[in-house]
Amino acid sequence: MHSTSTIFTVGTALRRAETNNLPVEVLVQGHWLRGTVAGVDGQGVILSTHAEHSVVRLESISAVRIPETMADVPVAETFDQHRQQLAIREEDGAFAMPGAVSA
Repeated sequence: MHSTSTIFTVGTALRRAETNNLPVEVLVQGHWLRGTVAGVDGQGVILSTHAEHSVVRLESISAVRIPETMADVPVAETFDQHRQQLAIREEDGAFAMPGAVSA
């Protein structure tokens, strides 16, 4: 009896998603990050969204999921929630939390 086996890795899943232009979700330290794979190599992956790019080390990814459908929800939710609270300081164009004292 002849059997074949396939070993699926995080890198394999991400490369297939990149090739097929599929959105992915990666689990990094308990947080799901979403995006389209803009690039992947032996060290990391670049996830791209309409608003940003994230670079994640492959060794930090616990799981990859490639959903059949993606709901219209903000990507990288944690970052987006905090960014909504940021204001741009007029004097230097830096981001600052509202009510924060500038140095």
